[in-house]
Amino acid sequence: MTALRTLTLTRTFAAPCAEVYRMWTDPALVAQWWGIAGSTVPLCELDVRVGGAWRIHMRTASGKIYPNGGTYLDVVPQSRLVYSDEPDPAIAEWSGEVPGTIEHTVRFEPRAAGTLVTLDVLFAAAADRRRLIGFGMDKGLGQGLDRLAQLFARLPAAVP
Repeated sequence: MTALRTLTLTRTFAAPCAEVYRMWTDPALVAQWWGIAGSTVPLCELDVRVGGAWRIHMRTASGKIYPNGGTYLDVVPQSRLVYSDEPDPAIAEWSGEVPGTIEHTVRFEPRAAGTLVTLDVLFAAAADRRRLIGFGMDKGLGQGLDRLAQLFARLPAAVP
């Protein structure tokens, strides 16, 4: 049952779908908001097309770098992004038990107040979902969405 393997987050941004979509697909913009509070992104490469790869390295406030990456599975401009997230086996926190591939689906829906973003995260197994939420993945994703909202507030002209 996918409900036991899914995590869903939503946010409404006071901007049109085209602007919000660009914030998810322009590496220079993604690098400004992606990741947990206090982190930076020293590497952000996005080949936003079906079959294209993405790589993002998140550096925490303590200086530790967490590599992230995967492949775009579906791209519908201004409407939907679906991409895999392949957990890096070198991350020490896995303790040799690397989670399976995670699938992220991001939907951009126009609303009177701007754009509703729905992020559905589908884990390979219910045990992976429990474990990653135990590590704080849900909070980290929420912090990234909060940082995106802050970027919109700070740089309204950054997305023409």
